[in-house]
Amino acid sequence: MKIHPLRIGRTKVPFGQFYGGLQGFSLGEFAADKDHFLWVPIHAYLLDHPKAGPVLVDTGISPEQAAHVDYYRGSIMEHVMDVDEYELPADQTMPAQLARLGYRPEDIRAVIITHFHEDHVGPLNLFAHAPVYLGAAEYAARNDKVLGLVPLAYPPSIAAITDWRPIGFTGPAIGGFTGSADLFGDGSVLALPTPGHSPGSTSVLVDHRYLLTGDAMYTIRHLAVDQVRAFQTGGEAQYVDSVRRIQWLRRELPELVILTAHDHTEYGTRLIAGLAGGELSDVDLAWAKSYERATFDELANLNPARLPRFVPSGDGLGHVA
Repeated sequence: MKIHPLRIGRTKVPFGQFYGGLQGFSLGEFAADKDHFLWVPIHAYLLDHPKAGPVLVDTGISPEQAAHVDYYRGSIMEHVMDVDEYELPADQTMPAQLARLGYRPEDIRAVIITHFHEDHVGPLNLFAHAPVYLGAAEYAARNDKVLGLVPLAYPPSIAAITDWRPIGFTGPAIGGFTGSADLFGDGSVLALPTPGHSPGSTSVLVDHRYLLTGDAMYTIRHLAVDQVRAFQTGGEAQYVDSVRRIQWLRRELPELVILTAHDHTEYGTRLIAGLAGGELSDVDLAWAKSYERATFDELANLNPARLPRFVPSGDGLGHVA
């Protein structure tokens, strides 16, 4: 099965949000820190499933979100989010990215949502004709408040959806996961429960080769969960447990390639470029495994030389060394 990364703009995030979970990064800093920003990509994925048809995993952001005001009007987020939180060039909107592959939104046969956060469901309303799969716990929590302020699910994006397919993980165990869900009945697309970042966060295992983690891991370095941890507002024990289960799956499937939604590192950039044609070459796979061996030991502990650190470049922006 071919897997196509779709670049749906980028988002500006505090360094501490991505990497400060073990350094005392606080909720106040999350809202106020304007001196340690990173630009990170937003990726969705299109699966060319041989029977189910073109299937999306996540949908990224919409032009309305990038324009900021109309999407958030009447919400506390209108006042919390920066006007330039997102950047979405015309050629990176969801319709433009689908057109690049010869598809229109109405051609999509199903959508899998890793979780309900806004940068994963922005243009979901383009796919009101399709069934939408998501973890049952995520669906149950759709009216819960993020940070006690806004709903987990964003009404402008989801109001048109009528065919929700909550996932129960009653299928066979795999790796560290005690259950799974075979979404299309042929074993090629398995949903796995990775709660923590959100109540029902779900990862997607494609052909037992690619694991699409959504935000269960922001980058490949987050595999070293005892050394690199994203800032969590709740569910941290679940978050850690989910990453440990991914570690176990990686040991069981040595050729596994982890693809996140926001990996801004050399690893993420190289693999996204390598998948431009829908398949990863043997050369790119060998490079990925070499990178992992230089980054982690056998227990997924991080090489100290690759601990992330913020390198400023001016105006509050920077990159990670």
